[in-house]
Amino acid sequence: MAPPSRPRTINYGVGDEISYAFGSGIVYGEVVRVLEAGAAIEILFEDGRKEIKKSRDGALHLVRRVSGKSETEELHSDRSRLRDQSVSEVIRSEKRRGSR
Repeated sequence: MAPPSRPRTINYGVGDEISYAFGSGIVYGEVVRVLEAGAAIEILFEDGRKEIKKSRDGALHLVRRVSGKSETEELHSDRSRLRDQSVSEVIRSEKRRGSR
């Protein structure tokens, strides 16, 4: 049996854009307040309602930091950047187009 993976810990900040997966679909919002030293956050959703969610909630995902970094960029910030992702996408699409 594989050892359990470490739980991901994301420290949300005021102004971060997030997505939240409800049973009826995904909604987007912005962090308005950080509560209990980061254990919970208050979210203002696009439709105007506010809710408090635990920051460890699996349905909660960081879309973009106030600084502009995405969750993926933040996870891989310790790695050296080998190639720009947009350049890689264009190269892949050109390869597919050339093989037809």
